[in-house]
Amino acid sequence: MKITTENFFKTSDGAIIYYEDVGSGIPILMVPGFLCTTKFFCKNVEALCAKYRMITMDPRGQGNSSKSLCSNNMRRNALDIKELIDHLNLENVILLGWSVAASVVVSYAAEFNEHKLAGLALVDGSLHPFSGEPWNHHRGKDYNIDNWFATYQPLVYNPQKFYEEFTARISNHGNMPEEDRKWIMAECMKTMPWTAMEIHYDFCHTNNVPNLEKLKVPVAVFGSDSKAYGLDMVNEYMRRIPGYSETHEFYESGHLMFYYESEKFNNCLDSFARKACEIIS
Repeated sequence: MKITTENFFKTSDGAIIYYEDVGSGIPILMVPGFLCTTKFFCKNVEALCAKYRMITMDPRGQGNSSKSLCSNNMRRNALDIKELIDHLNLENVILLGWSVAASVVVSYAAEFNEHKLAGLALVDGSLHPFSGEPWNHHRGKDYNIDNWFATYQPLVYNPQKFYEEFTARISNHGNMPEEDRKWIMAECMKTMPWTAMEIHYDFCHTNNVPNLEKLKVPVAVFGSDSKAYGLDMVNEYMRRIPGYSETHEFYESGHLMFYYESEKFNNCLDSFARKACEIIS
């Protein structure tokens, strides 16, 4: 799409956030994960914009948004979402967060009392990466800070090594086509190392698991059968959510389930959005 001034808004602290807004109807706001951008949701927006108002955003520091030097933490990212929702005058939003953004959207729900939400969708994201609990399979499990540095410091000192390993981790069970690898790396490289390291370290220290027990809106949890996260995590989340919730498990596509199994994912999201709006109406 052609980028215009209408694709940007300025936050209360002066950051410039990029977003895309197409279609009409119930708004679905999709927030990408670590290093990622609006482009990752291209197959979902294209398929669902005939039924829904599809909004995607580049979190601060990522994609076409401001390259933050500070304040790139979970709470500020949650506030950015609130300010975008208010900027667009949205109501009854289905708010979806993938990977790191799954924790961001739970922070949003807790911090702002589920402001303007009709439902929450959590897509393959840890809510406490440093947790030592058995359900957590993240590389930082049990405050393994050395492993965190070994994994993420190459982003600064050896980017080629980092991106090769990063794309392998999020690939379709190791079978990412070269064409996808190229555009994914190009999008991720729009995020500067300093802003990436700040948000990821804050993400790992943040424990949003208890906030699941406070949720009142309907929740959909999407999980993949992968080493990085796994379905144990999904089961733990479902156990803690007090109200309406549903799970959607993916076995063929890893962390990029919404891209490599887009038809199944879109059908699940469509069904959940309709159900969530029925519940709150």
